[in-house]
Amino acid sequence: MFKLSNLSSLQLFQLIRYSTFVLIGIGFAKLQLPQSVIGQFETFILISGMVSFFWMSGIINSMLSIYPKKDEEEKKAVLFNTFVTLLLISTVAGVVLLLFSQSLLSFLDKQSNGSLVQLSGAYLLLNNPSFISEYILFLNEKKKSILIYGTVTSVASVAVAITPVILNCPIEYSMYGLIVVALCRIMFSFFLLDKFANFNFNIQLQLTNLKLSLPLILSIFVSGSAEYIDGLIVKAKFNDMFFALYRYGSKELPVLLIIANTFSTGMIPAIAANLEDGLKELKDRSTKLMHVFFPLTIVLLLLSPVIYRYVFSESFVYSSIIFNIYLLLIIPRLLFPQTILTGMQQTKYLLISAVLEIVLNVTLSIYLAGKIGLPGIALGTFIAYCFDKIFMIGVNYFVYGIKPYGYIKGIPFMLYSLATIFAFAVSQYLFKIGFWDF
Repeated sequence: MFKLSNLSSLQLFQLIRYSTFVLIGIGFAKLQLPQSVIGQFETFILISGMVSFFWMSGIINSMLSIYPKKDEEEKKAVLFNTFVTLLLISTVAGVVLLLFSQSLLSFLDKQSNGSLVQLSGAYLLLNNPSFISEYILFLNEKKKSILIYGTVTSVASVAVAITPVILNCPIEYSMYGLIVVALCRIMFSFFLLDKFANFNFNIQLQLTNLKLSLPLILSIFVSGSAEYIDGLIVKAKFNDMFFALYRYGSKELPVLLIIANTFSTGMIPAIAANLEDGLKELKDRSTKLMHVFFPLTIVLLLLSPVIYRYVFSESFVYSSIIFNIYLLLIIPRLLFPQTILTGMQQTKYLLISAVLEIVLNVTLSIYLAGKIGLPGIALGTFIAYCFDKIFMIGVNYFVYGIKPYGYIKGIPFMLYSLATIFAFAVSQYLFKIGFWDF
């Protein structure tokens, strides 16, 4: 029987959170909400994530790294002071959005005179500090509570977003609903802090946490900004209808994304402890991931137009082209040169690679968008991400003498990659000849 672990409960929580907005998107499509209106809602979500994903992740990750080393009283102080840090930075970010909603950020909200940006600021202010909740439960090994909390907030979010559309209310009411859920989440955070934390503001702990998290924030900002850069390019070049089409298509396999990231992080101690044994384990276990996720990706590549037609609606079949390009990210995603560099504590190369990736991504996405439209933006992201992994593989080989076949099982990877590209080509051909027009 399946035994729920502390880590798997957090992974399931993340899947539930991801599925929340997928379900909202499906609901909007099934209710035949105009694509331009859906684009406004997607803009609301994009803005709040764009200005917070890097510092949120950096602060949370630094908290997770220092928490186990503290005694019980210090752990309580860490939880509260991390929450305060999140709250303070969220306030600053919300104020910045408010101040620039009708000037520098006006291109994000072409139709509502900055009101979407302002609503995103309110949502960010309430929602982001509440992210401490699941990690309080995680660190205190409340496995079932994490899943209950995730399920309740997910169901509530879907309900408050979909109900106004059913009642023919403006899309802003869906945003108001998510803000109310965020308010409930932050109230629950105070409840958890009262139970598991010590309300003792410690400026020294604040500074230590920020100092530790700053390199992480910078690295995450550079490496994780591709999604938001692509969104900004779409917003700048296209209208809200095309933005909705792009956002519905620009999705990787969520299970692969979570498992690959968790696997990469989990292998770092093995690499650090014994490089030779760690490389062998990395090679064997990454091959097992290939056997699971490459076949699934190939099936999705061939069936995505049907999936988009019946899961979303006829209006979003074009999004399957974007989705298929993003599915190609499995090829670089199942390579883990970054794990080796991190295990050897050579993280400077990760930052260099991330900077080069972003420059390449922006350049290619803008150029290809002008040539082939929305798919060009996704294709630019794929090429840039492949470059990122090739660069780090090159660093491992030329700088540290670690050969690729030492941690990559070459034949299965090449065969799976070729099969995936072939399936992508077939899917594009079938779409071009109108095979799915029924």
